[in-house]
Amino acid sequence: MEKAIASLLGAPGETDTSLRQAVFDRVRLGTREVPENLKALVAKIADCPWSVSDEDITRLREAGYSEDHIYELVLAAAAGAGIRRFEAGLRAIEGAR
Repeated sequence: MEKAIASLLGAPGETDTSLRQAVFDRVRLGTREVPENLKALVAKIADCPWSVSDEDITRLREAGYSEDHIYELVLAAAAGAGIRRFEAGLRAIEGAR
């Protein structure tokens, strides 16, 4: 899992690695700021990913993000959310012992 996350966040891509890392950290840890035009999508992916709509993607495209940018940022946010939930599960198991 660590190799996959490192590759997602550190490998060259269309988006800057620092932006992908910020999105990941924002969702996983609640830290780091992301650009204003990404906040709504990142929050949706963090808390209610089923609510992401075509309009969310259209807003980002209108803000100048390409399909590749959006894809990479959605992956970073989804990975952050997945890790956050995984870690919460581990804490719950540990607390039950």
